[in-house]
Amino acid sequence: MKGGTFMQTILLILFILAAVYFAYRFFLLQKSIRQTTAALREINDALPENRIVKLPVHEASLEELLQVINENLTAIRQEHITYQKQEKLLKEQIENISHDLRTPLTAVLGYLKLINKDSLDTADAGYLETAIRRAESLQTLIAQFYELSRVTSQDFSVKKESVDAARILRETCLEHYAQFEAAHLEINCQLPAHEICIHGDADALKRIFVNLLQNALRYAQSHIFVRVQENPAGGSVCFLFENDILPEQAPSDPTRLFDRFYMQEQSRSRGGTGLGLTISKSLTEHMGGSISASCRAGGTLPLFTIQVMFPVPETSSVPGCAAP
Repeated sequence: MKGGTFMQTILLILFILAAVYFAYRFFLLQKSIRQTTAALREINDALPENRIVKLPVHEASLEELLQVINENLTAIRQEHITYQKQEKLLKEQIENISHDLRTPLTAVLGYLKLINKDSLDTADAGYLETAIRRAESLQTLIAQFYELSRVTSQDFSVKKESVDAARILRETCLEHYAQFEAAHLEINCQLPAHEICIHGDADALKRIFVNLLQNALRYAQSHIFVRVQENPAGGSVCFLFENDILPEQAPSDPTRLFDRFYMQEQSRSRGGTGLGLTISKSLTEHMGGSISASCRAGGTLPLFTIQVMFPVPETSSVPGCAAP
């Protein structure tokens, strides 16, 4: 009887020791998994860094899993490096090609404009006008390619100073007034009379406004509505560009409109390349702002809106705005 009790006690002790051992191992594995998960998140946030995931405790099956994960991380890093090199090479090629094409194209356009249209018959004069328009369109496209390669390069920067964004937008709208009239579009600019100072680059801000007005001019059917929403409490200001569009031109995914060369359907191609919005997004972000697009139902046609938001410095004041 005593022998049986002794064996039961031994077995109980062994069972307790085994339970403690496995519970401890389970605790260590849980801790290791949490630490590994945290390490993976850090590596994901800083992917270019040559880091690997390590297991704090020895576990053959998990170590094999981490080995596969580390191999995949190495492959992803290599693809990332290759992509960056190809992207840099592409930008350099675009910049070089754009530069090489601008000079001869300017000469061609100059010669075309020197031709005396009065000496041509109606048909030839029409052909000449068409050639000039095509050459000017090509000149604009080349300029956009060059600007895209410039503003998306790693060494690009904008000058930061206090500028009056309201005045720049007001002047830009006035400069486009003749184009609005020629397209039979109603333009409604609700801009404040007072200055709106933001911390940015006047030339970059001008380029953003020009691109957005040109985009509206290209797709608007009857009207373009430009307005400003000030949010002093939130320390920001929004510039909104709204126009009506045809139902078939309504973007299915407005967020993708700022992607390079994204044109969505053929109905949105209308002589554009999509580069203007991409350039605007890059310039906006360089000045600490954000840009977004949305589309909603209107009275008879959908309404497309682009919103550009910039932070307003607390120290901004009327005398602080600089002239562009």
